[in-house]
Amino acid sequence: MRRFLIVLVLASLAAPAAAGWTRAGLYGADVRSLVIDPKRPDVLYLGTSGGEVYVSQDGAVSWQNPRGSVPFPGHVVDSLILDSQGRLWAACWGLWGGGVIAVSGDGGISWSRRDAGLEEFSVRAIAVDPGNADTVVVGGLTGVYRSRDGGKNWKKISDQINVESLAIDPRTADRIYVGTWRQAFRTEDGGKKWKLIDTGMVLDTDVFSITIDSLNPDSLWVSTCGWVYNSPDRGSSWTRFKEGFNNRRIHDIEIDPQDSRSILAGSVAGLYRSSNVGKSWERISDEGMVINSIGLHPERPNRIILATEGDGIYISCDNGKTYARSNIGLYNVRVASVVPDPEQKRLLYAAVYSAGSASGVYRSSDQGLNWAKLNETRLPEIRSLLVRADTQPRFLAGTEKGFFWSRDGVEWTQAEPSTSPIRVEKILAYNNLRTFAATSEGVFTSRDSGKSWYRLGGSSSRSIDIAVGRLGENRALYALTAEGLMVFDGESWSAISKSPSKGRTLAIRESAGIETIVVAGTAGVKAGHVDFRKLWNPVAAPVVAQAAVYEAVRPGGKSVFLSSRQQDRLFIADDASSWRSIKLPTSVTDVGDVVSDPFDHSRLFVATGGEGIFIYNATLAPVAATAAD
Repeated sequence: MRRFLIVLVLASLAAPAAAGWTRAGLYGADVRSLVIDPKRPDVLYLGTSGGEVYVSQDGAVSWQNPRGSVPFPGHVVDSLILDSQGRLWAACWGLWGGGVIAVSGDGGISWSRRDAGLEEFSVRAIAVDPGNADTVVVGGLTGVYRSRDGGKNWKKISDQINVESLAIDPRTADRIYVGTWRQAFRTEDGGKKWKLIDTGMVLDTDVFSITIDSLNPDSLWVSTCGWVYNSPDRGSSWTRFKEGFNNRRIHDIEIDPQDSRSILAGSVAGLYRSSNVGKSWERISDEGMVINSIGLHPERPNRIILATEGDGIYISCDNGKTYARSNIGLYNVRVASVVPDPEQKRLLYAAVYSAGSASGVYRSSDQGLNWAKLNETRLPEIRSLLVRADTQPRFLAGTEKGFFWSRDGVEWTQAEPSTSPIRVEKILAYNNLRTFAATSEGVFTSRDSGKSWYRLGGSSSRSIDIAVGRLGENRALYALTAEGLMVFDGESWSAISKSPSKGRTLAIRESAGIETIVVAGTAGVKAGHVDFRKLWNPVAAPVVAQAAVYEAVRPGGKSVFLSSRQQDRLFIADDASSWRSIKLPTSVTDVGDVVSDPFDHSRLFVATGGEGIFIYNATLAPVAATAAD
């Protein structure tokens, strides 16, 4: 099997709209939908799980956000389609319910919602009549709806639940196919009557996509959770094909426009091709790719474009012999940690997660302008990354499956314990040898720079976050656990009386010898001092919900950074009593990490859970903080 090299192409920083911010050139995307303009083979559109729509004008070599912002925040752009008038339709489902049906007549620059009365409808599929651009059909969790006036009005035409795919026969708009989580249906009269078309299908077959053969519209191909099926008679009977597949979950299936005997199937483990109309299959890509959509065009006969889950876009220009990653301009990247090198200026590291084979540790030697993947050892999804000075091993990673260490960031070794399924939330250095970690199995510690770990003081309660502070005159470790805020005084663990009972993140700020502990989570932010009696004494904090806090060593002590899903501001606390804020360049994604440049404390690096890394390069001007309890 051919292997291919993941390369992050060099490119310049792009400046977002917010003053003082630039964007790191770390590219990628979780692509959920892809469509090629049938009249312009080098114009493509893609939709992401972050509610974004991107366009390429050069055959997927580079991408731009035509709107300059996220058109559908909080939604997954699951389906894109171009109608015969050249309008772009988007069908989205909401992460917290509901959905969006929208149309753009200017290539995604502006959008008009066409879902009046269907705002709570979780849309999973859309189809437009090839002969009449105003006839639109959508399907979702609670049925199928049709509009005959371009989405201004809708009528329910089916009660089929859990609709996953749709197709309209190009010869007649009254013939509609519906794929559900449990087999497929067909109507011949525009939805008055529906027939289950399952002869030859296995029960509980989830139909992900329906492809109609343009040369013979009676012939249908469907991709399913159980390989692929073909019907020669409009779905009245089906034949299942699976010979040569190494996995059964197939997301998309397409017919080669140059050769109707050649069929491509995109699976959760690579791209497959059949050269004999489905009788046998061979894998023609790396099995690490989770393929959501395949792009083919008759005017580009040797080009295959693959939209992948978490790993962006891949292009083959030699009919599947080789592939190149093509993500320039795509910023739908999830970053768990961003870490400036403590010894070398302009050197940065980042931990990318949920990106398929592209997940891992990345390095930039020019302060975020260009990035390259560093680790060669395959790592589980990284939750926390630590890079230290004058210590071996220099690199520590806390992952969903335990601890890993590395001397150079390239080759990694799993640390002990290596057999226990420990989910590591955060790694924190105490000194060159001593390290602490918050994990699903309690607080762990290492005395050999991270090569081996054990529970600290018998801790067993799930630990979410940790921070080093003081208890009276002595140093202590604070842990945010499933049982509330705890402190370890060097001998044993104790609960902090009257402290917040809930939270997701923990940070400690220090100024003029005064420490303030900040706990943040879905319910909001709480701040307080802890005295020698282990008693919580509350102080003012910004009133924001769905918040997270991070700490960094800065001039004069330790600072705390506070972000919130509900606000486009980053709050900063440098001293013991006041907060100030700066406007973030985004308000639609989770902030995953905030760190200060150790060589220039006016520069901040902000890692996000869906928009890559932002860099702040301006003076942090004081802004009045929101009043707090």
